[in-house]
Amino acid sequence: QPFHDHPIYFLMHESLYVDDNSDCKRSEWSAFKACKASPEFDFQISSRKDGSAEPTLLTGEMVFPWMADGDYAELSGMGMRALAQSLASKDDWGNVYNADNMRKALAVDGTGVSKAAAAVYYDDMYVDFNASMKVTQRGNPLEHCKVWVSNEYQHSGLRDDGVMIFNKLLGMARGEVGTPS
Repeated sequence: QPFHDHPIYFLMHESLYVDDNSDCKRSEWSAFKACKASPEFDFQISSRKDGSAEPTLLTGEMVFPWMADGDYAELSGMGMRALAQSLASKDDWGNVYNADNMRKALAVDGTGVSKAAAAVYYDDMYVDFNASMKVTQRGNPLEHCKVWVSNEYQHSGLRDDGVMIFNKLLGMARGEVGTPS
């Protein structure tokens, strides 16, 4: 799927892996480097594989530097390529996943109503279900987040039925819709 109408996704996607409290201080096009270093991701090789011998590995939600010249070619002359490279090289993101800040942002404000709700797809191929649920358990950063666990949608839920999902989550966050899970 082309990303021409989602340039923020392209620019910011890999930054979700960086944090001052981790070993990853900058993304440096990590998906691109991993694919180049792993022949099993080479389409010329994987397209000739015997389907029963080895699986074909997919790149799914990865972003690559050449997308600035492909999917975003019309924006490259306006600085898209330079901005993307600058973000890939950025090493001062700070403590992106600060548990205390997450708790404060989602704190119950005395009304007993959480300020947030999230959809967690049980069979999401990109986001580990157990990792998602772990951060919402008591004592963890998102313990006040209301969670809707569903298998009705996959990772593309917002694209598939965004209005319904948004309204459900907004209603849950406001306390107007019961938390189904």
